[in-house]
Amino acid sequence: MEAKIRQLIENAELGFVQGLLVDSADWGVNIRMTMDDEFIEIDLIKNWDGFEVIFINNQSGPFQIDNFEDLPLIIKNNC
Repeated sequence: MEAKIRQLIENAELGFVQGLLVDSADWGVNIRMTMDDEFIEIDLIKNWDGFEVIFINNQSGPFQIDNFEDLPLIIKNNC
């Protein structure tokens, strides 16, 4: 799961990602990254329909995604 998320973010045309930490837990995934000199922290919380995406640093969300492939679009639209 961590490797898949890391690959999606690194391959997406989101901006210049200087640092990326993906931490998996039993409740979901925490992503911390610095993109274009801005710190971004995201929680992906598992639910019945996929994942709930919450942007911790600006308290936006939650957004619902069905699978990880939808994550770059959510990041692009909210960062």
